[in-house]
Amino acid sequence: MKILTGGCRVFSAEDGLLSTHGNWTARSVISQSSGAQRITQTVSDYGPGLSPAVVNPGAEEVLYVAGGEGKCRVDGFAYAICPGAAIFVPPGAVYNIENTGAETMRVVSSCCPEDPRRHIVDGPPARSGEPPRLLVHEDLREDIRAGQDRLFRYLVYTDLGCKQITQFAGWIPPSKAPVHYHEYEEGIFILEGHGTVHTDDESCEFGPGSSIYFPIGVRHCVENPGSGTIKLLGAFYPSGSPGEAYEPDEA
Repeated sequence: MKILTGGCRVFSAEDGLLSTHGNWTARSVISQSSGAQRITQTVSDYGPGLSPAVVNPGAEEVLYVAGGEGKCRVDGFAYAICPGAAIFVPPGAVYNIENTGAETMRVVSSCCPEDPRRHIVDGPPARSGEPPRLLVHEDLREDIRAGQDRLFRYLVYTDLGCKQITQFAGWIPPSKAPVHYHEYEEGIFILEGHGTVHTDDESCEFGPGSSIYFPIGVRHCVENPGSGTIKLLGAFYPSGSPGEAYEPDEA
């Protein structure tokens, strides 16, 4: 992990605290123990089979499937998931992941606010009937512009009942954004591409599997100096718009 001006943190694909429960290995990257305030980011790898179930009694959680296929069960309702799928887990809901393939499934999640009462529980029995709308796929969301050349799409948002977190996917072509800041705490996971994050007087390169933490109000910009597009997964707390940014001279 590298700490930049203002408390921005850049994590490599190997950073984080590992824990293993059955077929589930979780790497806690962004958390209070690594310098965040209320947002978390965990990178989870699931082997074939059904994972243990977990519950956050007092926090919302958003999941994104970065690789693999299977099912996510939330309070006994099963949702088919594949790369690009995002799931909202309401506070108090019990969920687990079933990897139905032969390859490892990767899920990137954010929980807000960090819940000290998060724990493993017995999974609920399967339920029939119409499940609540908790699932969305990035391909079904509209493009929204942030600046002249950057795009994002909402993933888990208010229309799924999520009140505290905004989760989004973003695409950054070769470019360098203006220096700006946000009025929310943000965690980024790099899905594809390489680039550089800049703060006032420091910089750090990143690549696939890297994570970036931005505290509220830190001045920064993300640069794509290459020829390909950077694809990132973002989550921030409290909820809002990924396109809402403030340049220093606007303050």
